[in-house]
Amino acid sequence: MSIAPLKKVSIAGRLSDRAAVIAALQRFGHLHIIDRDAEDEDVPLQVASPTNREEALSTRSRRVEQAIRFLEQSAQHRRPLRRLESFHLEPVVDEVLSVKERIRELENRRDQLEERVELMRPWGNFRFPPDTLVEHFRLWFYRVPVNQRSALNSLDIPWQIVGRDSRLLYVVLIAVEEPPLNAMPVAREHLGSHSLVELEDGLEDAELALESLYSRREELTRYLGLLKRHKAKADNKSHWRYVMQQTRVDGDLFSLQAWVPVKRWKALAKLARDTGFAVTAHDPATADKPPTLIESMPGFQAGGLLAGFYQIPDYRGWDPSVHLYLSFVLFFSMILSDAGYALLLGAVLLLKWHSMGHSASGLAFRSLARVMVIGATAWGVLAGSYFGFSMPDSGLVGGLLSSLAVIDLNNYDAMMALSVSVGVAHIAVANLSVAWSHQQDPARVKNHLGWAILVVSGLLVWLSGGDTNAVIQVLNLLFWLSVLLGAGLVVWGNLDWPSETGSDGLSGESDAPALAWKRRLQIALALLRSLGALANVSKLFGDVLSYMRLFALGLASASLALTFNNLADGVMAQPGGLSLLGGVLILLLGHAVNLALGLMSGVVHGLRLNFIEFYNWSEPGEGYAFRAFELEDAGHE
Repeated sequence: MSIAPLKKVSIAGRLSDRAAVIAALQRFGHLHIIDRDAEDEDVPLQVASPTNREEALSTRSRRVEQAIRFLEQSAQHRRPLRRLESFHLEPVVDEVLSVKERIRELENRRDQLEERVELMRPWGNFRFPPDTLVEHFRLWFYRVPVNQRSALNSLDIPWQIVGRDSRLLYVVLIAVEEPPLNAMPVAREHLGSHSLVELEDGLEDAELALESLYSRREELTRYLGLLKRHKAKADNKSHWRYVMQQTRVDGDLFSLQAWVPVKRWKALAKLARDTGFAVTAHDPATADKPPTLIESMPGFQAGGLLAGFYQIPDYRGWDPSVHLYLSFVLFFSMILSDAGYALLLGAVLLLKWHSMGHSASGLAFRSLARVMVIGATAWGVLAGSYFGFSMPDSGLVGGLLSSLAVIDLNNYDAMMALSVSVGVAHIAVANLSVAWSHQQDPARVKNHLGWAILVVSGLLVWLSGGDTNAVIQVLNLLFWLSVLLGAGLVVWGNLDWPSETGSDGLSGESDAPALAWKRRLQIALALLRSLGALANVSKLFGDVLSYMRLFALGLASASLALTFNNLADGVMAQPGGLSLLGGVLILLLGHAVNLALGLMSGVVHGLRLNFIEFYNWSEPGEGYAFRAFELEDAGHE
């Protein structure tokens, strides 16, 4: 992946041709329009951003978009309708949104009724006396803790226990007026005026109505393709109209500025000749702030999405997408550390495979998820963990998998060294990437190259420090020299030598001693400032130690899996028919919780190590995305 180089283009033409030229540029589809009305003309026009999009779209177009989103939520889709003569937009949109609102109302009512039914069920099925009776007895309901059962013996009001569970007694008092507050040890329950059977009947009616509405939504999905086509056409027209407003008019001429990828410049120039407008281009000036267009390599598109999730790299920075992609997969695999969990996630991915392929972002994340599953499975096999169990040494499959288990999560020293080594490699790559991408800046190259040498040399010194072998000791000395070399490069890269001359008012031979002393002082201060850059060693040390979370979280996941297995074994070993069921429940619930924790930790901490520690040293900068002024797809589904 890389950040595509751009050219700033100025487009001009006859005012009478403006509409046709803007339409041709929209079909061209590779321009990022510069907003005429922004305070800084280099602030981008976010043609495809949600905010400006909502401002540009008409009310009807927004209603169409709401209808599309609602229909896409249907579990099943009908065969799309393609005959335009039988399609009338407004009635279809009105019906879809009406179904959406009715479903929302019924789902709320269903949820309320389910809560009421659960509240009423312990009291049993009964009907309340009619409210038309005068001075009739009423029913008053109380939930009394079992340990306060004796309070009922002192009541002079008729009462009855109608239900009970392990903690509560469900008591009904019969009286014309509400009993005094001190009559019972607890406050009374407010159950409403509907009986259990009435609530259950209402719940059934709501569920039947919802089934009918869900079925109608599925039928309406036959219009989904036509709605998308209409929305695309409406959006295209709105974007065209908006860009028309961004043109400047001077007499009979109009003008427009935009950014175009360098590789598209020749095609734009040809379009200008064929269409009849003028276009000039020049490289971005120092004061310009071009957008960032990330060109993705096949299979690594999700890396660009990961980079955009945190911040778009600056145009003059470098593209960390591939680094983010690969390191995120590695970190996720190390944290999950179980082949069984990885294969289970793979099964879920297969179930969702088709539904994730409906959009470009879905395809990118599907590819990322596939690599994550493969990486986590491979790491789990190397760790020898399968839902917390180890493979036996006997048998063809067991023996093969057992021989592949070369990583011992319980070897704290080795796993700590591995985690720190991963962190050192990650931070070294960050510094080397900055040095490579800023070769025109010698000071920055020396600074980041020095930090890369320093962090790698420090790791090698640590790894070889406890070995008494003579060869290792010689290597250790060389590693220390590399540490000094790295520190020297950091100091050199941050050294800002004072200029030979200055406007200090000193001149002539009589001022020569003062000038010499002043220059020595300036050199000393510059050296002190450059030495101060080495204070970042503490930050470097802390960032490297942050990668130990890979070992800690991986060990925690493996330990929890083993703990749940041992608990289940202990329960199953007990006599009784329920011991097997209890052990199975412990296994299912325990591993479900552990998998959820591992999945959450792998994603959160995998991203954190990239966006905090890695970004601290990689300096990709912060930019904004290239938004192409293009035609949205208005074809068939």
